Order: sequence, then C-alpha cells, then structure tokens
Amino acid sequence: AAADLLGGSGRAKIVWSQLRDGRDPFEESSGLGHKARHALELAFSAQPPHSLLTSTVSACGTRKLLLRLRRGDEVEAVIIPQGAFSTLCVSSQVGCRQGCTFCATGTMGLLRSLAADEILAQLHAAAAAVRQHGMPPLRNVVFMGMGEPADNVEEVSRALHAMVHPFGFQLGRSYVCVSTVGPSPGHIRALEPLPARLAWSVHAADDRLRRLLVPTTRHRMSELRDAWGETLQARADRGLMAEVTLIDGVNDGADAAASLHGLLAPLPGKTRVNLIPYNANAGLGAAGRLFRPAQPEAVRAFQRRLLDRGLICTVRAPRGNEESSACGMLRVEHAKGSRASRGDLASSVSDEFKEADTARMQ
Repeated sequence: AAADLLGGSGRAKIVWSQLRDGRDPFEESSGLGHKARHALELAFSAQPPHSLLTSTVSACGTRKLLLRLRRGDEVEAVIIPQGAFSTLCVSSQVGCRQGCTFCATGTMGLLRSLAADEILAQLHAAAAAVRQHGMPPLRNVVFMGMGEPADNVEEVSRALHAMVHPFGFQLGRSYVCVSTVGPSPGHIRALEPLPARLAWSVHAADDRLRRLLVPTTRHRMSELRDAWGETLQARADRGLMAEVTLIDGVNDGADAAASLHGLLAPLPGKTRVNLIPYNANAGLGAAGRLFRPAQPEAVRAFQRRLLDRGLICTVRAPRGNEESSACGMLRVEHAKGSRASRGDLASSVSDEFKEADTARMQ
C-alpha cells in the first residue's frame, strides 16, 4: 500500500528508513521528492503522534522519555544502554488496571489503552534519542513499561508486526519480549500468535500471596500455569521467562523459592527465571509503603535455590532508580484530549505488515 501510494517500493523503503532512524519522513531532507511527500501529506497526518516533554538520564546512562500523545495524556518509555546495544522498555497503556501493590503505575488506575501507532511512537522517539545522544543502537524492545499488554493485545499485536517486519523497524523477533501478569487463562492463550518472546510476571507462586501482590488475580496460579503450558506448546516455544520482584520478608524466602520451582517445573521447554530486586517507590498505597528491597544475600540465596533445582535463574541489575526509570517506578500525571482525525502512517502500515506476516505463516 505504501509503495502504491508513493509510486514505488524504493520510496516506501525511504520512509521506513527515516522512521527507523527517528527522523521525520515529511521533511524535505528525508530523500523523498516533492510529489511523494505531497502524497504522504494527503494520506496521513503530518502531525507527529507524540511530542517529547522531558528526557532525563541516570548516572548509569539509562534515559527516560516522557511523551505527550495527541489526546493530551502522557506515557513514559525507558532506554537502557547495555554495552554494544540498547534496550527500550515501552508502555502499552496509560496507567494499568492490575493494581500491583509494588508498582507505581498501578496507582494511576487504567485511563486507556494505547493504539498501535502510539506504541510505535515510543520506538520512533527512542530511535531519535539514541541518535541524538550517541547511545548504543536499539536492539531489544520489552513491553514492561506502563500497562498490561494482555489487556490490549490487538493493538500490541499490530505494533509488534510493524516492529519485526523486514520492511518495518526490522527488529529480530527473539529480541522483542511481551511481559504480562497473565490476567486469566484466556488472556494467556490470546498471546499465542504474537511475534515476540513471552514473559510471565509471577511474583509469587502461592495463591494467597499472589493476590496480595497482584490484587486483580482471579485464578489459581496452577490454572494460569497450565494455560501457559498450552500456549507454549502451540507456539513450539523454546521456553517461558518468569519474572519475580523480590520484596524483603514477603516473597524472598526458602518456601517462596520452593513454591516457585513447583509451579514452573511442569512447563515445557527451558524456563528462565529473572529475579528483580524491588525498587523502593514513593507514593504507593499502604501495602507498598511497607515494602523494602530484598537484601542482596537473600536474592543470591533465592537464585541459588532455583539453580540447584535445575532452573535457569538470573538477577536483573537495578537501572535508573534515581530518575524513577527502573522496573515498577513509571507513573505520570495525565490529561485527556481528542483523537486525531486523519490517519497515521505507522498505524496504517502496521495493519499491512500484520496481514503480510499472517499470509506468510499460512
């Protein structure tokens, strides 16, 4: 469709090259001729889907972007440099309905889900920031920012297809990860066709403790685990990543480690556990204010217990804490606006990419 509009696939590739670099394909310097730019302006809104409000950087180099969307509300995305490459953490919603007691985003409630172009706008803004600040190139994208991706799976899917398509943002599928608390077995099964790796935010294997940490939990953990098993088998997946935020005296003990192993052991493939020391948050609810990060020795002991039981287990190093950029610390004030009336380029072609990928897999 883009090639037909612009009069050739070469011009369409120029547009996507501009978007991948975080540039504006509507500008004269884009490499498109006047006729092609005019065709773009007639078909799509030249108004960017976002504006950058602030960009703050931590001592470790982690950079947090605060973006204002067309409707006037705001989301945060975080760029994490990791040696030769950078990882981008994107948001899928403004706020979140899951209400995890250790997460600042949960205090916002759910305002709305993001459209695919608003998710892609974070990638575009990050590409611009990487280029402008001389950061390592973007290689990874993780859906671990604001929101629950499984509550917005259709728009997340559209964004993913544009991210991984060879004529789109050209990210490798193995370098894109969607993380979810797994609200229900149905939500988990709906993730099966996504062109990305999948991660389960477990936090606790014990049903009672899980409901304390994730109050919207309505299903037994064994039910959710079994849905993951079915989904992994349907995907012929190499294995699930399970994430646990470790909180001092809450879920960091020997019993919690044993329960976690018992929950995850039946899953097919190689399950990888990623331990995340809790990042202390100001402004959380009553339970959250009592939480403290698990002690380093407790984190190491938890990891060792899982390794001894045969699970792959890593510990995520805290990044961006001082700028509230770390896991569980994203939260913004919000304002409501109006939806743009004209079509958006990234939103339109993401549908085309999804259809092309679906046809290729059939």
